[in-house]
Amino acid sequence: MSSPAVVLPTRLRRAAGWISVARDRLLAVHPLYVLGTLIAVQWAALAALALTVRHNGWVYYMGGDQLWHYSGADLLAHGHLAPTLVGVGWSTILSPISWFAGPDLVSALPAIILFNALVLAPLALLCLYGIAERIGGRLFGYWAGLLWVVVPYVGIWYALPGYHQKWTELTLPQILGLGAMSDFPSMVALLVGAYLCLRAVDEGHWLWSAGAGFAVGYAVAIKPSNTVVLLAPALLLLAFRWRSLAGFAGGLVPPLFVLGLWKERGFGHLPAFSRAAPERRVAAGVGDVFKPLHKYTHDNSWVQLHNNLIQLREQLWSDRVLEFLVVAGIAALVIRSRRGGIFVGVWFLSFLLLKGTYLNSRVEDATFWRLLLPAFPAFVLLVAAVPLLLPGTRLRPSTPRPGRVSRRVAIGGATAACALLVVFPATLIAAASPVHQPTISALQVNATLVPVSAKLDLRATRETNGVLLSWNLERPSSSSVFYRMYRTPTSGSSNCVVIGHGLPDKCGPGENDLVCRVGSSAPDNCLLSGNTQSLGTTRQGAWLDRPESGTWVYRVGLSANWLNDPQFGDVYVFSRPVTVSIP
Repeated sequence: MSSPAVVLPTRLRRAAGWISVARDRLLAVHPLYVLGTLIAVQWAALAALALTVRHNGWVYYMGGDQLWHYSGADLLAHGHLAPTLVGVGWSTILSPISWFAGPDLVSALPAIILFNALVLAPLALLCLYGIAERIGGRLFGYWAGLLWVVVPYVGIWYALPGYHQKWTELTLPQILGLGAMSDFPSMVALLVGAYLCLRAVDEGHWLWSAGAGFAVGYAVAIKPSNTVVLLAPALLLLAFRWRSLAGFAGGLVPPLFVLGLWKERGFGHLPAFSRAAPERRVAAGVGDVFKPLHKYTHDNSWVQLHNNLIQLREQLWSDRVLEFLVVAGIAALVIRSRRGGIFVGVWFLSFLLLKGTYLNSRVEDATFWRLLLPAFPAFVLLVAAVPLLLPGTRLRPSTPRPGRVSRRVAIGGATAACALLVVFPATLIAAASPVHQPTISALQVNATLVPVSAKLDLRATRETNGVLLSWNLERPSSSSVFYRMYRTPTSGSSNCVVIGHGLPDKCGPGENDLVCRVGSSAPDNCLLSGNTQSLGTTRQGAWLDRPESGTWVYRVGLSANWLNDPQFGDVYVFSRPVTVSIP
């Protein structure tokens, strides 16, 4: 007895035929042309966003550690070392830019954004395609690459009206590289490491495993909190190519050595091996690879993760759809590609548990998205995998073709990478002199590190009706800036707060508008005094102040923000202080 065959409706069979033909034609096209088209679309979308979203020239919204990294880069490029409260990787990449852009981030932003858009953004797309192609073949790689370009802009429609501005103006510029934040380059470094991990599993060549370790280690050197991602490649290599673990571990050593040198010189010790109270930053997302787990997770709470899930429901069209995409994507990858499911699932969940539970990670102010940016590639891969749950769907990974790398090319590539990303920064760090009293070349204000420059050349003249402040106008062609005046009553006494063993000889009267934490070998960590007053802002090169009798210390700071609003914005560079006595 036979059963009749199932006959599909004519329209459905015709659509299936069209899809089959389109698939075959797409696979017949050389990948270079498909990926080139995706990169062109990516650039066009980014240009459209850059032109339409609110901005001040090249200044877009940046809400994190950009000033720490660029100020540290400028100081390092000129032989100075400030307290190293952030990672080292991004600062040393930015150091050459500061040689011609100067100390203010405003002038450097065009070069930084173009580097992000023209170099890092295409590299991220190519690496994501490479990861997906290794997991499921070229068609799956094209699909994941398309989602990589499209998903950030889907959020414009997915956000509810009350959250639209926070997604378009606060979130998209940060996650697409329109700024100097370290999150974007650290995500690209993780993508490079993830691609090389899968290539090491397929081919077993030491070059790929060592390169994967180097890339992941450099992502940690940029943002030490990325240490959590080490769990994903460790499990992948342990399960599928355990012999590559040695190469991966060896690749980790050089960038982590540079990070350790940076921390040791900036703190005076390695935080993991000292009982001294570590410095704390206000900006979110900065960890320390040398701190034990309990030292940098005390600000994490399961309650915060619950709050963020509730805020997703309040601010987006549906939180359940996002949760479904993650769960279904992990299930699909585990079913269709065990190694893909383990690697991508652990990659995403490790960041979600670390950053989603962090107290300063909040959906309501959009910090949640920036802090989870290193997990965004994993999320895109999970979304791409959801259709694999359809019955009969199969992945068709390409047959691994071990790439033949000559010894000369391998040695040359490894030498170039180490020279640019290890030897160069290590040399800068070793040669730099820690900033010390009495002349401070960088100080903290509002939890950011700001360089002190003589270019503004602040001058103070006593007039019959007050004190006339004047300075050199700096007008970067990239954006509009304004100036903020500060005034501090001087005490004439020591402004040092001791940390470590005893008061160092270098701690003297110093600059009387600062309070400095000093140690025996670490750079002085100087903040504006609590008595400092902000007098106001101007776009001109002069300001008339009418102080009371006494001795006053003045500074002027060059400021800017994405709204070009003088009421807001960080100071990008300070003048040297000027002291005036009023009888």
